[in-house]
Amino acid sequence: MARDRLMRHAKSIQLSQSDKAKEKLGLLVLQKQLQLLRMREILFIISFVFAGALGRVLMQPLPSVEPLTFFAILAGWLFGSRKGFITGASALYISNFFMFGGQGPWTLFQALGFGIAGFFGGFLRKKATILECLMITLISTLIFEIIMNASSLVFLPGSIFTAFLFALPFTIVHIISNVAFSALLPKIKSYIYNKGSFNEREICREMFNRIKNLGNKEK
Repeated sequence: MARDRLMRHAKSIQLSQSDKAKEKLGLLVLQKQLQLLRMREILFIISFVFAGALGRVLMQPLPSVEPLTFFAILAGWLFGSRKGFITGASALYISNFFMFGGQGPWTLFQALGFGIAGFFGGFLRKKATILECLMITLISTLIFEIIMNASSLVFLPGSIFTAFLFALPFTIVHIISNVAFSALLPKIKSYIYNKGSFNEREICREMFNRIKNLGNKEK
């Protein structure tokens, strides 16, 4: 009898050790997958930064037409407000090296304006509609124009009314072009989200936390 009890106890220990090994293996696999997704996320952000910067440089013959806002909002929508801000501000800074005006004190205000666009992109719902994308783009573009027109008084003192009035045609072009670009946001976002397997992030995180919590309860 005692021998049988010892045998059963030994088997239970083996099973317990086997479960712990499976738990560690499961956590390791999930960690590797999450690291892979984070690396993929960084690569996409870098791509958005350079695509936005290159697009702005190539489109500079068309006053106030730029795809940078589009890529900033897209980054914010996919990866969160903080990374959206970084994408917008970084793309602006890089592109200014190749723009007619170049770098200057205005760079800070421009970076802030495009960064805000990316930050607002993070407020979009996971399955936001085209109308929501249009609204975020419109608000972001208006804020950018307010920042730039108001800051222009720092470099060229004068009436704020005159500054906004003089910039009105460029503001209208900027709004129309950005809103037109934003109509593509839902399709592009959905394509990247699925092709990049970013839909696995929530699943991996949920499974990781579940396995970890089970392990803590057993302890």
